[in-house]
Amino acid sequence: MAKKKLRIGVVGVGAISGVHITGYEKYPNAEIVAFADVVEANLKSKGEAHGVPVEGRFTDYKKMIKTMNLDAVSITTPNFMHAPVAIHCLKAGVHVLCEKPMAMNAVEGQKVCDAAKGGGVELQIGLHEHFDTDTIFAKKVIDDGRLGNIYYSRVRAVRRRGCPSWGVFGQMDKQGGGGVIDIGVHEIDRALYLMGYPKPVSVSGSIYRTIGNKPGHVGMFGKWDHKTYTVEDFATGLVKFDNGATMNIECSFNVNLDKNDQSIHIVGDKGGIGTPPLVMQMEMDGILMDCKPEHVDAMLSPDPHNLFAHQREIFSFCDNILAGKPVHNAGDDALLTQKIIDGIFKSSETGKEVIIK
Repeated sequence: MAKKKLRIGVVGVGAISGVHITGYEKYPNAEIVAFADVVEANLKSKGEAHGVPVEGRFTDYKKMIKTMNLDAVSITTPNFMHAPVAIHCLKAGVHVLCEKPMAMNAVEGQKVCDAAKGGGVELQIGLHEHFDTDTIFAKKVIDDGRLGNIYYSRVRAVRRRGCPSWGVFGQMDKQGGGGVIDIGVHEIDRALYLMGYPKPVSVSGSIYRTIGNKPGHVGMFGKWDHKTYTVEDFATGLVKFDNGATMNIECSFNVNLDKNDQSIHIVGDKGGIGTPPLVMQMEMDGILMDCKPEHVDAMLSPDPHNLFAHQREIFSFCDNILAGKPVHNAGDDALLTQKIIDGIFKSSETGKEVIIK
């Protein structure tokens, strides 16, 4: 018997929606039947490009949810809309895959998690690096005990000049932060995942804005609007966990450092691992060595769909919904990352260590 085809809607059909749409189009048991966006030009162009008819295009996502009998939605709006859209969809009985971050802050994030409980619906957060082959390999190495007891992680999501020049990425009231919530969220979450999601108990952090709100700067995405730039340029933090482990964080849109670097390192008492590039640190005969695994992509072979991480994320979401299983990257796990980010901002504001509850 053929599996049911999931009826999918996408809320927010800007740039990031493309990777979600492609994933659903590749998945054999899903069909995109509806788009919602407040910009009618986006609806028209995306609808025509992906075969969503006029009657499946909405400027009001609530009307889409009410009339289209959807099984699941992807939420790919600006950050400030993540929580209200997710809560509405979950309460309406629709499964949700929400792009990162799950919300503007942990208070909103908790409300999203609460909306997913007890209603027979699943909430997955779009932290696609879980599905990167390096992460899959690192997780296996750690779960096999090769690194021993994990006691430290280093997280870097550093762009020297990398504020996006489109959208609302530089606006605090729309995004909830700059580099730390846009790209840092991925690496903080990935490190937590590899560490086994220890409970964070305290955060000390500082944020700086010295470049982005001044004229004359050009970055990897061209010029951004310095007049509306209210997010941080650079954020740094130290997190302590209930198991004694610590995490060091550096994130930026703009900073005067030597190179762009989006990476994590996980350190245990038997070895370490970092990515990218994927390298293990192991000791043999008393000598510490760097070990570079080759052909890690072959771990997933054969892959008849030739997927990349975003698409594996979509496949995992759909597979678990159809199988009636809990999704990967559930809201409660992602909420830990949100609490850490909140802690960095609050610690910088108060000048004190922040206790996480």
